[in-house]
Amino acid sequence: MLSVLIPNYNYNCLALVRDLHKQLQECGGAFEILVFEDGSTRCVEDNSPMEQLQNVRHIVCKENRGRYRMRYLMPTLARFPYLVCIDSDARVVRPDFIRKYLSYAESGTREVLVGGLASRPETVQDAGHSLRLTYERQRECRQDVKKGLSCFNYMIPAAVMRELREDRDFPAGYGHEDTVMGLELRQLGVRVSQIDNPLLHLGLDTNEVMLAKSVTAGENLWRIYRSGRYPGIEDESRLLGTYLRIRNFGMGWLLSIAYRLMRKRLVRNLLSPKPSMREFDFFRLGELGVAARKEDGCAG
Repeated sequence: MLSVLIPNYNYNCLALVRDLHKQLQECGGAFEILVFEDGSTRCVEDNSPMEQLQNVRHIVCKENRGRYRMRYLMPTLARFPYLVCIDSDARVVRPDFIRKYLSYAESGTREVLVGGLASRPETVQDAGHSLRLTYERQRECRQDVKKGLSCFNYMIPAAVMRELREDRDFPAGYGHEDTVMGLELRQLGVRVSQIDNPLLHLGLDTNEVMLAKSVTAGENLWRIYRSGRYPGIEDESRLLGTYLRIRNFGMGWLLSIAYRLMRKRLVRNLLSPKPSMREFDFFRLGELGVAARKEDGCAG
């Protein structure tokens, strides 16, 4: 019933594959695990023992295609009607992880199911990764926060995946692959549902890396919007929707001035042991405004 798809870049995901393989065998029935090395230059040899596991394929791609294109390449090689898509820097934390997805697959669901992230205990503190940990606890792991599609851990019917179109001109930078896929699913009338079936995210970015990725993601989001190929993308991204409302009210210039005045203080807070998510939101909004002015020369 299940094809488990794992894109990988320079990460040792052997333990993840072994845990998933064990659960799949315990459930019985047909399955496969496909691990795609997306131009990896490290850990390929470390991952090679997985090739000895039954129904596991370790596919080494010399070219780095990037996160977006790998999402569309992997399903073309899958054989089964439901695709469980998992990032390689994950850890299985529940003994019924596969069984829970399988129960939905056996019901014939057409929904896309997002399993989510497991929350670390509050006792786990790390000043160098405080921004990632805080964002994870206050945003990604909270059940009362409305979320869209997250490509970290989800199951999608293969038939639905085949209805999605790959944009050959999708920006090569980091960020918002899941935003675009979520928009397309909504336009197809496919429901995205959050379920309680989390994985632990092992690959935590440092505070500096997370800030840099946020800047790049803002640039990518603006390019996606300005391309005109995704009408309605502002309804899928609250960040973009907020920025466009500010700009449409003629207040973009005020946001620009306020952000320039506050940026150093914002960065100082976000690199501290106790970053504020409200200030992180303003940082991302301000950087989106910077990207907009840089990309199309608007006044604010």
